[in-house]
Amino acid sequence: MGLDAKTLQRRQSLTDAVAALEARYWDNEPIETLVAELAGSFDRIIADLWHQHFANTTGCALFAVGGYGRAELHPGSDIDILVLAEKSKVHREAIEAFLRDLFDLNIEVGHSVRDIKTCVRECRADITVATALFERRFLCGDDSLTAPLAKALGHPKVWPVEDFFVAKRDEQVARHRHYDHVDYKLEPNIKTSPGGLRDIQTTLWVCNRRYGTTNIDELVTLGVLTANEARWLKDGRRFLWWVRYGLHALAGRKEDQLHFARQRELSQRLGFMDTENKSAVELFMQHYYRHVLALSDVNDIVLQHFQESSAAKKRPKLERLNERFQLINGRLDILEPDVFLRQPSAMLEMFLLMAQRQENISVRVSAIRALRDAVHLIDADFRCNVENCRLFLSILKSPYTVVTQLTRMRRYGVLGRYLPAFGDIVGQMQHDLFHIYTVDAHTMMVIRNMRRFRYEHALETFPIAHRCVKSIPKGELLYIAGLFHDIGKGRGGDHSELGAEDAKLFCQQHGLNEADTALVCWLVRQHLYMSSVAQNRDIYDPEVVADFAAEVKSQMRLDYLYALTVADINATNPNLWNGWRATLMRHLYAETRRVLRANDEPMDRQESVRAFQESAMEQLHAQCTDLDVAQLEAIWQDLGEDFFLRHTTREIVSISQELLAHPIDGEAFVAISKPDTDSVEEGATKIYVLDQDRSNTFAAIVVTLSQLGLTVVDAYINKASDNRYFDMFTVLDSEGAEVVDPAARRSILRRVKDTLADPEPSTSGAGLRVSRRLKELKIPASVTLIAEPHDHAAVLNITASDRPGLLATIALVLVEMGLEIMSARITTLGERVEDVFVVVSKDGESLHSGQKCYDIEQTIRQRLDQAI
Repeated sequence: MGLDAKTLQRRQSLTDAVAALEARYWDNEPIETLVAELAGSFDRIIADLWHQHFANTTGCALFAVGGYGRAELHPGSDIDILVLAEKSKVHREAIEAFLRDLFDLNIEVGHSVRDIKTCVRECRADITVATALFERRFLCGDDSLTAPLAKALGHPKVWPVEDFFVAKRDEQVARHRHYDHVDYKLEPNIKTSPGGLRDIQTTLWVCNRRYGTTNIDELVTLGVLTANEARWLKDGRRFLWWVRYGLHALAGRKEDQLHFARQRELSQRLGFMDTENKSAVELFMQHYYRHVLALSDVNDIVLQHFQESSAAKKRPKLERLNERFQLINGRLDILEPDVFLRQPSAMLEMFLLMAQRQENISVRVSAIRALRDAVHLIDADFRCNVENCRLFLSILKSPYTVVTQLTRMRRYGVLGRYLPAFGDIVGQMQHDLFHIYTVDAHTMMVIRNMRRFRYEHALETFPIAHRCVKSIPKGELLYIAGLFHDIGKGRGGDHSELGAEDAKLFCQQHGLNEADTALVCWLVRQHLYMSSVAQNRDIYDPEVVADFAAEVKSQMRLDYLYALTVADINATNPNLWNGWRATLMRHLYAETRRVLRANDEPMDRQESVRAFQESAMEQLHAQCTDLDVAQLEAIWQDLGEDFFLRHTTREIVSISQELLAHPIDGEAFVAISKPDTDSVEEGATKIYVLDQDRSNTFAAIVVTLSQLGLTVVDAYINKASDNRYFDMFTVLDSEGAEVVDPAARRSILRRVKDTLADPEPSTSGAGLRVSRRLKELKIPASVTLIAEPHDHAAVLNITASDRPGLLATIALVLVEMGLEIMSARITTLGERVEDVFVVVSKDGESLHSGQKCYDIEQTIRQRLDQAI
């Protein structure tokens, strides 16, 4: 049955109203006007529909509730209404007809039909229902019902003020927990993420319940908010409304998640422009994060204000700390309201006092507000003051809550004023999946990780880092390096060099000696060096380790650098730290330490290989009196030199025994490494394959491993005898750990053997589904092939967007181009993959030709870009 003309007319009126307001939005009209007028447009249509069904009817009224009740509508917002009826049965037919026609308007409607008694009962039972009803707005109908409803819901026993506050606070804590209490996620939810619109509403809901108003200016008059807090609240709400309206308009529906693609589109549509050092989307998101940070502060202050007001009814427990500060019920407060204005150094002294006490002391609202009123006094003279420099260094040297105090200093604006370069990175994000936090938040997490390494429980998860921070002589130098390691981001140029320059000025200003200053600057300048060497160089080559040790120079600098590197990786993206990276870092640290401690020159590659072989031979002779040395040496020739550099003697012996027992003419040899029992946090699983050479075997194995939920992080291939190849794949499970489950290990062996037994192993599945995030942040593939004139092999570097089956895709392209993979290093950095392959031409052709290199690079680049 078709819709009647009146319904079609109403639907078209709504469509026209929404379209007209959207056009005005893109013309940059005030957002407050637009959200109110959109609500007004719905008011008129809904009221007209109501009068059609309830003309001259008494005992029934219509109310807007929730966001619609606040007259704050965005294009995709829900329309929540309450039909209040004295006797709903009497009006049942009219109500059903009204709701049916309302749904025909093609709008999302949330509705309830209640009498006053039911409203009260539902309100008491559910805080969400209560909140919606408390912000109701009369639309039309019998307005004589308004006063009785207000009286019933306003009764002191219907959500007493204290109970309402506790319920809303707990509700917010649970919501924040869902987001890990982080207000700087890569793709925030404008409505529900910490610092989002729901936090603004929570702030105003509790104010409304206690003071009977949500008017921000009235709350200033009442002393609930300061003028600055009111401005932050208004500006933040205006900005989030602005973004949400545009987000709904672009999506054509309700959409509150700020996905990467929408971030880029909105930043362009809203007029943000690329600068020399920052992209438009980074500038847009920095605005977002800074508003969210301010809104989180206002929310915290208001909720804390209520807590302190409740506690004030009881006799306070006082503890005087000195002539400027005291504790009231365990919270720090100032003794005089102008203490920071009279003695600006007290702004740093306050944090030092808290950092010197073991208990976690919070700050009272009065002290926070007084601090903010005085923070403008932190200027060049303040920073050069000897006493202030001493206080800041003392905070970094304090035994307790250093990270808590630095985080508070960041939130209250003190850190950004004391270190102006840090102020510039507050809220700065990087538009990728590698860096999942803003630069300032990442910096705080780096220092937090450094502090955590000190505790005994870190022995289980970060044993080397724990020993490093326990060994270094001055922990504050590590924290200073952490503060400055990324402080140069967003300014153009090499952020490590810029940060080192800033760190040098800081160290000199704070009276550090030349040696300490040089160490801090070296750490900032080289903070990416150790992870780069571990992930991109062959750290099993003694020459690589020797070069790294020559740069590090001492055990002390190695300890500092290791602690900084591991803290940095774990604070960049928790998914980056896995058993394989831990193993790489452990190996590089241990080998470098050995070189630094050795008095003689480090062994070269051949000497190292011989040393491992001699050690393994001794053990094999001890275990087998009739050892076939000739057969063993032939097997070792098949394995290649790298095998011996990458394994312990025990592992070499184990694999050698399995190969000795395997019939040469039998099925393919497939083995799996034993789990590392020394550390549950480190290690990876190695899969060994010795089989006849077939062009697509490598790709087929990679696809099989991918189907098993395994990620290949390293691959090594050695051309063996009799047209065979020895392959070693290093893999991690879906949790980034080695495979320890016996059933899973048996499944791997069976599936790989089945793949190799197939005369034509399948490589289907190389191009699996690519996630939305990876598609939205795809980067053009970068491919370079470097071949030395007299070297048979060439190094192929590929940087591309990550996607399932990427390694298999690359392997198949190389097969088509007549190239063989001799080794591979796989590095995944968020949405970006940096892979290094050593390749040779299958027909022995030199890869040094410029045209040949160009053709290979172009073909691989085009295939990878087309695939995503």
